Amino acid sequence: MLQWFDDNPARYWWLVCLVISVALFALVRPLLRTDWRDARRADWRWAPVIVLLLLAGRWPTWWVTRQLDPDENQFIAGALTLRHDPVFWRSVDGMTSGPLDYYALLPVGWLRGIDDYFTARLTAFLLLGTALVFAHQACALLWGVLVARVAGFATVCFESLALRGDFLHYSSELVPLALLALGLWLLVRRSAGGGWRDSLAGGLVLGAVPLSKLQAVPLAVALALVWIVLEYRRRKGPGETGRPLRALLAGLMVPLLVCAALLTLFGLWPDMMISYLLSNVGYVGSITLPPGQVLGMIWRTATAPDALLPYWLLGGGLWLLLALSFLWSSRSKPSAPMMLAAGFCVVSLVCILVPQRPFLHYWQLLVIPGTLLLAGGLEAAIRRFEATAPAVSRGVLLSALLLSAGPLLFARAGQALPCVGRLTLYQAHPRGAAARALREYAQAGEPLGVWGWMASFYAEADLRQATREAFSHMQILHNPYSDYYRRRYLSDLERSAPPVFVDAIGPVSFGVAPDRLHPDVIFPALAAYLRSRYTQVADLNGVLILVRNDRLRAIASPGGGRRPPQP
Repeated sequence: MLQWFDDNPARYWWLVCLVISVALFALVRPLLRTDWRDARRADWRWAPVIVLLLLAGRWPTWWVTRQLDPDENQFIAGALTLRHDPVFWRSVDGMTSGPLDYYALLPVGWLRGIDDYFTARLTAFLLLGTALVFAHQACALLWGVLVARVAGFATVCFESLALRGDFLHYSSELVPLALLALGLWLLVRRSAGGGWRDSLAGGLVLGAVPLSKLQAVPLAVALALVWIVLEYRRRKGPGETGRPLRALLAGLMVPLLVCAALLTLFGLWPDMMISYLLSNVGYVGSITLPPGQVLGMIWRTATAPDALLPYWLLGGGLWLLLALSFLWSSRSKPSAPMMLAAGFCVVSLVCILVPQRPFLHYWQLLVIPGTLLLAGGLEAAIRRFEATAPAVSRGVLLSALLLSAGPLLFARAGQALPCVGRLTLYQAHPRGAAARALREYAQAGEPLGVWGWMASFYAEADLRQATREAFSHMQILHNPYSDYYRRRYLSDLERSAPPVFVDAIGPVSFGVAPDRLHPDVIFPALAAYLRSRYTQVADLNGVLILVRNDRLRAIASPGGGRRPPQP
């Protein structure tokens, strides 16, 4: 199949166009009837359309056996390591990412029998599809089925057709995105008359967000506060009790209590506090720039040729301005759900901007609030003409579809997905030169020590981490906890005794002279340990490969099998 698409990449485009055309026909068809009416109800029949649209654009990237973003390697390496020791913060330090981001990779990896790029991107697809489906259901219950379909179409197309690796790789935003969307849907279900079980499930889901990514916690807090206010008001109504509110509060506490119990059981409180909480605080405070400069950096990155983000933002923003003008002309007030959606967008933007980094995958946190706000504005515009000119509502829906999705689809039509045409090449060469050299000395599943930022070696060579971090960022660059991280790094290395160690400072040094970042200069204890137990066997464009002496002797002995490559 891959060869068939490689032979003629236009076939991929025909497939994408076919799926989009079918989805558009299914979307517009109800509007062709003169007696069409929207209804606020569940719309699970649209879920397969969302999944197919997402699948049609993204599936070729699953077969790319190289990193789309460095963070992806960190998660794959962590998943490989957790299979050896499933206790987080004892075997894996996610730095600014929580344990759920890593554990989410394990089910697909277990089914496939391997943790690799395919596993990570399939998991990303499943999480993103889950988020989009539940966000659609929430919009359908709040504002109507057709409104939800129109408002979400541009978002699904953006997620499906984006070329930028920031939106295609397995990122730390996907687990909290799925949790937030599920929590939102449960909140809407509860407000529509659901029982206390919805409150309990919603509390469990929102309470789990801090264990995935602290950056998304303000959104979870905002949803939880809205829910608490809703339950507090409802308990005063006839036939209502305090049980749903108690269930919600209990659900919010359970994930954190379970985490606290495990940390106490395994004695990992100091590691969690320093590695996760203080690491996130230090990450945010390590850069201090004026807001205008931060926005400028982010916008320059967003407007790169392979990013569709500005088209999604400007298309939806243009329609919202039009919807607000309709409300202004009729002197109508936005509905409470629309105002809450606007508030969620503001909270999301704060979450995106506070770290002061121009990473586009942060914008995934705006996907659900942005879709909600677009749906709320669309419903308000329809309501404006419903009483006086019902036929105009059809034009409102079609104009919203055209303005929100049209620029995005037009911009994407002029670009090609780079990997189509090389898919079979990726399958024929799944490892880079360094990963191939590593597998000359280590078997799948064995530990690998890395000094530097090249976590791709874990994913390509199928080797787990010898130390808790996939990157040596906190050991290399000066920070208040440098001594703590270096002691822990050396202790982990001595305990795991990896057969292979890689000094990867050469290829990536962040503007600092590589000679100043090697262990001999900044970590003499590590340098002494490596000299006493390892021998350098290769220098691949600055990547220094060291092999443990006893492993090297075993390979070189008669019948030892593989021979080391020439340096």
